[in-house]
Amino acid sequence: MPHIEDYGDKHDFVGKSIMSGLREFYLSEILCDATIVTADKRFLCHKVVLSSISPYFRALFVCPMKESASGEVSLLDIPSSVVQVILHFIYTGEVTFSIDNMVELFTVSSRLQIEPLQDLCSRFLMKNTDCENCLWIYRLALSHNDQSLLDVTMHYISQHVTTLSEKEAFSDLELSELTRILSSDQLMVSSEFTIYNIVCQWWEFQSDKGNPLPEELIQVVRFPLMIPNELKEVNIDIPSENPTQTFTEFHLRQGMFEDRILCMDMLERDEIISEEEHYPINSYDPITDSWEKLPFISTTYGSGLIAVGNILYVSGGQADDHPVSNLLHAYDSIKNEWKELPSMAIPRHRHGLLHYRQVLYVFGGCSNTEIISSAECFNLVENSWTAVSSMPVPLFSFTSAEFKGRLFLIGGKTGSVNQFSYYQGFLIYDIPSDTWSKVYLPVKLLDAAAVVLDETLYVIARYGCRRQECWAYPPCGDQSYRLYSEQPNISRSFCVDYMGRICHSKIPPLLENVNLSAVVVWKHRIYIMGGNDRDSCLPDQMFYWSPGEPKWTRCDKDVPFLVDSDIGAVTMQVPMKRFYSLIPGRKSSYNFPSNKYDEERDDEGGYFL
Repeated sequence: MPHIEDYGDKHDFVGKSIMSGLREFYLSEILCDATIVTADKRFLCHKVVLSSISPYFRALFVCPMKESASGEVSLLDIPSSVVQVILHFIYTGEVTFSIDNMVELFTVSSRLQIEPLQDLCSRFLMKNTDCENCLWIYRLALSHNDQSLLDVTMHYISQHVTTLSEKEAFSDLELSELTRILSSDQLMVSSEFTIYNIVCQWWEFQSDKGNPLPEELIQVVRFPLMIPNELKEVNIDIPSENPTQTFTEFHLRQGMFEDRILCMDMLERDEIISEEEHYPINSYDPITDSWEKLPFISTTYGSGLIAVGNILYVSGGQADDHPVSNLLHAYDSIKNEWKELPSMAIPRHRHGLLHYRQVLYVFGGCSNTEIISSAECFNLVENSWTAVSSMPVPLFSFTSAEFKGRLFLIGGKTGSVNQFSYYQGFLIYDIPSDTWSKVYLPVKLLDAAAVVLDETLYVIARYGCRRQECWAYPPCGDQSYRLYSEQPNISRSFCVDYMGRICHSKIPPLLENVNLSAVVVWKHRIYIMGGNDRDSCLPDQMFYWSPGEPKWTRCDKDVPFLVDSDIGAVTMQVPMKRFYSLIPGRKSSYNFPSNKYDEERDDEGGYFL
């Protein structure tokens, strides 16, 4: 039997040999059967090479056209320097970018349908977008229908629209280009009057003074978001219009929200306690260091908690003397109301709940009788549940995080409800392939938390038990995973890369021993919210830390929960208070049920609060 040598992708032997040969043929002009003609130069090349990478050239050489017979393609309107760069890329895979040649390279590669080069140009522009070039890159992406590049530039413009509106390039925008920008929900403006002023400023540059605003511009201004004094001024400028009638749907801009840390007591209570000293759901504003109550539906133990924009989702959980729940509820901070969504297929508590691209993912946990390995996902657009691949190990009480499109389940407990052990590793779920992988760790994590900040996954390992087998950090004797030299009763944390490998980043240890605390990211800080520490009796403290800082900082305020609370926390968007009265149908009255199963639901399945 003949022996077949398979080089495979590992060495890429064949690919490198082909590229080397093509480069030699191109530079030496060997076996050329095609010519590209520009205004001042002729480039000898090969039909098969050009056709293999460009549908444009393939059509010219394959179809019965004059180019297929003569092999000569005229590109008289394209500079020779650009054609030379493109051919060098085709034959070598190498290209040198600069902002100066980018427009021509992007445009010509799009015209000639050289997708690999256009993709490289697009990625270069994404990485180099700034205040000086974002507008022309936006126009370039729009004209060539490059959606990925358009999304990046629109995000950048949305973040800096007020500053950009003062630049000359902003005045050069076409009407359709401007209305596309100003129609976005993502604009970081806290007042709609700012958008109105931007519109007026652009129009004054485009037309004679005193000309009325065109209907296209009036339609992008969301007049119902203006306060009375602002509307009064608008009516003076546009006396013939009724601004409040030009806007049919109510949408806040991104800059009209505030990022708040929402904390929820995850322990089931016999009665709802609405006094000042304890309230099941509170939101914390790190800027003002203040707390505010939010409406609630019920308190259950071990619910899943995740926020997507201005919506808080709460899944499953268990109340005393009641079966484990399969319910999914959503709190809308704009409407200030709860809604019940379609239920999970399997009741579960102490499970994982994550979000990625408009889909909620639910993993593991405990049912009424067993530890669960099943998983399911809820499509927020289609409002329906679908099963996904089961976990390779049944787990509950683990920490989880979404990191670069992969879902990490870290630590936790496995076995059975009556006899469990601590899981020593990670489970990683790959969404596109619907597959799981396992990563071993030389440490058993108890009561850890995982958060993502600045493209890094931080595992905040909090001290939770004095038994060595339950330590929530790498053991002191293991030098390969030893991050700090402090005593073993100090909390330790570490970072994890995309593959689940521990990275030795410097994260300062906590000053206190805390467990059952919530860990959450707010802007560029990691917050630890309260916890339960039998030794220090400091369960209500809050700390924050930013990468690069030498230590954790204690907040002035404490968490407003009872000593035995098990806190869950997320960061979510809440409308600025100045818009409360402007939001149609926003609920403002609160009826506190005496028992968590006695709430009165409205006709739409929500709760009067």
